[in-house]
Amino acid sequence: MRSKSNQRMTIAVVAVALTIGVGTAVAAANDSEDTPIPVESDGGIGDTPGDEFAVDEARDHAHGLLGRYEDTLTPEVRVARRGSETYALTKDYRVGRFTVELDDDGAGYRVTSVTVELPDGPETFHLTPG
Repeated sequence: MRSKSNQRMTIAVVAVALTIGVGTAVAAANDSEDTPIPVESDGGIGDTPGDEFAVDEARDHAHGLLGRYEDTLTPEVRVARRGSETYALTKDYRVGRFTVELDDDGAGYRVTSVTVELPDGPETFHLTPG
């Protein structure tokens, strides 16, 4: 049988360990909270000068993707449709993301449509014949 002082010591050690563990968990939870950065209507990504999103460059890049073959696309470009096959996509909105649709021109699958997610909403560009 344990003495009462040993039992008290065990209880005290357990209480201290729980207190330290809970305190650490609360501190870790508070440290890991992410605050979303608002996208401003003028294309800014926050209130820091010079952090405006380069809308014109994104549009130019979208136009540059039109007509490219599938095997030349970078992994960052999402494919929404390849021929008659449509792929499931996440609904999250990420400024600067490019989503393409591909059609077979006989020589391979080419980009016929590009949607770029911009601060004021998505814009879609289509390949024009010719």
